[in-house]
Amino acid sequence: MLNVLLGMILVVGQLSAPGSGLPQVLTPEYKATVAAGKKGDLTVSFNLMKGYAINKNPPISLKLTAVPGIKLDKTEFTSSPNDPKSTDEYYVDLPTLKVPLIVGKPGKYEVPGKLVYFFCSKADGFCSRQVIDVKVPITAQ
Repeated sequence: MLNVLLGMILVVGQLSAPGSGLPQVLTPEYKATVAAGKKGDLTVSFNLMKGYAINKNPPISLKLTAVPGIKLDKTEFTSSPNDPKSTDEYYVDLPTLKVPLIVGKPGKYEVPGKLVYFFCSKADGFCSRQVIDVKVPITAQ
């Protein structure tokens, strides 16, 4: 009976989402310069947890979901794999993403999305794909 129970726990653990239980090693920061009715930019930069590296390929990707009141020319953005300081497959200087947008009216908005990246632990060489749900805050004047 105990073996069956342990087997069920193992199966449930394997069915959980990939990357669950792993630390979020890359944290996005958002800076928006937006005037209502005019084209503006959202800049997404990143902070990396010490002891980890972010792969250049595949690139960091951000997929946003359109919301009423905000016009996005496109909804998917990827980082450039070019990093002049890098001599291997990891970023030395983390990239930034530029998101052009137009906000129709002044106010506060929240744009949902998914951030996807690949990282490796420097200590043990463990690498994984991580998918994070994000909520991008945008304030238009």
